Amino acid sequence: MLNPSQHRNVIVSAQWGTIIAFCALTILPLGYAIFRLTDVTGMTVFSSIENFFSDDDTLTALEFTLLEASISTLFTLLIGLPIAWYLGRYKWRNIRLIRATLSVPFVTPSIIVAMGFLMLIDPGGLLDSIGIDLRLETGVIGDMARVTGWENPGHFIALIAAHVWFNLSLVMRFIEPTLATLDRTWEEQIRFLPAGRNKILRIKNLWLPLLAPAALCSACLCFIFSFSSFALVKWLTPNQDNLETLMAKSGGSAGIYNYRIDTSEVVLSTSMVQLLILSIAIIYTARVQKKHSTIHSIVTENSHQVANKSPNKLALVTVIGAITYAVLPLILVLISSIRIRDARSNDHYYSFDAWIEAWNGSYSATAIPDALTNSLIYCITTLIVALPVGYMISSTIARLEGENKQNTARFVEFLSMIPLALSAVMIGLGILIGVLKWAPDLFSWAILPAVPHIIITTPFVVRIMLPAIRSLEPQYHEQAMLLGLSPAKAWWHGRIALLRAPIIVSAALTMAFSLGEFGASWILVRSGSWDSLSVLVDQLMGRPKFDPLIQPMAMAAAATLMLLTFILFLIAERFRHTDEGSGF
Repeated sequence: MLNPSQHRNVIVSAQWGTIIAFCALTILPLGYAIFRLTDVTGMTVFSSIENFFSDDDTLTALEFTLLEASISTLFTLLIGLPIAWYLGRYKWRNIRLIRATLSVPFVTPSIIVAMGFLMLIDPGGLLDSIGIDLRLETGVIGDMARVTGWENPGHFIALIAAHVWFNLSLVMRFIEPTLATLDRTWEEQIRFLPAGRNKILRIKNLWLPLLAPAALCSACLCFIFSFSSFALVKWLTPNQDNLETLMAKSGGSAGIYNYRIDTSEVVLSTSMVQLLILSIAIIYTARVQKKHSTIHSIVTENSHQVANKSPNKLALVTVIGAITYAVLPLILVLISSIRIRDARSNDHYYSFDAWIEAWNGSYSATAIPDALTNSLIYCITTLIVALPVGYMISSTIARLEGENKQNTARFVEFLSMIPLALSAVMIGLGILIGVLKWAPDLFSWAILPAVPHIIITTPFVVRIMLPAIRSLEPQYHEQAMLLGLSPAKAWWHGRIALLRAPIIVSAALTMAFSLGEFGASWILVRSGSWDSLSVLVDQLMGRPKFDPLIQPMAMAAAATLMLLTFILFLIAERFRHTDEGSGF
């Protein structure tokens, strides 16, 4: 039997071992990939960055990436702030349902988002029926292109709209909880002070200090997710590459000795520049998020004030519009799975023929049950690994903060966020180039596609678990030990039992994110035979559309994936605290 000191030493050793293993899993494949690419190209890391800025294609991709990410972030804030304001300032019936509906986009797989917006903008789609043709860019959009000289404006507008749709819930999840729990006497009291005698002064001295960190935090995350967007750019702006799609297109022939040195140069230089930009963004986000957490805790401490005003007409219109915007692309995916084009008359009829064909695996496509089985294997494997790893990392950070080792805690937290700086495509390429071409026998490893899923989802587990672990009182575990419980039972009853809600939320979202992961899966699976549901959707949509069942089959696969992630999301929402201000 171990004494308390020995037990603590074992726990600490296990924590550091887990962190080292996770960092190795994340960094070593990428490190070996970089080594291989530098060996193939004869470049160093620094010369590859220099080469990046001398290549027209990579510069064009960077300009497009920065432009779409910046504009997406700006419009997400402009649209999200009023919605969050009205939700937090007024008393709404069924507020949990409204929050859940508006949060659905964030857990929706990116490939489904792409399909939903394709159905919205395609010729014959909803927008085309009212004279807005974003896909073929005729009519008003075509006139805009001719007058301004702007190439592919319709595609770009669709991409921005999709990014806003995807990231909107982040703004609301960060800002609305602070507004909803704010003691109304704060605003009433400042009205009697010189600093709050008019609206401008109240904005300057009350609302900006309270909401700016939350807005900045959500803006940073919106920028990161838009910057590293893959599926949306691939399908909505096929004529324009961002850094992700550029690497993906070049990745298939990169890292091969004496073959297509140019593609290896593109992948090496692009990955280094993207890693640098995203690392800076992650570091800044972590700093801003800590400030936001501090302000949110001050606001919510001993405050359970709720809005007592009924929403006005403008608030109702805004929120109803937001709900419509949130559900419309998803509804279109469902409708498109049963809407079949008649090849002879070009009219449409409704049938479940595409579902039957997709379920049976017709047209040499992977059957939905087979792709679903693969997806479930990957997401369960991801859950088994990512959840305990995320818990151990979160516990380590909280312990270091409790021991007043703030610098070490911040360093560990940064290490846990590295996958966000790498992006899904970079992780997939790291495994493909850095491992599989070094050890091709790993192609036979059935759960290999789960490896990038583990890397990608673990940071989200940490972000969800860390605030909950920080809030635990140390005496709970000490009291359990004093009752004579073994260290294992004390840990279970004094810690895990109190973390039931965040554990369930983390588990559900981990599985949802794994099911919908597309970037890394597209890189790996196209080189193997492990089709997941997200990859199946992409494969079907990439086929010629002369057969009227092809596109509805893709929508059927997308609808299956969407329904699974929606169920997992409902589980997460059931246990998520409504006053959380973490954003996840």
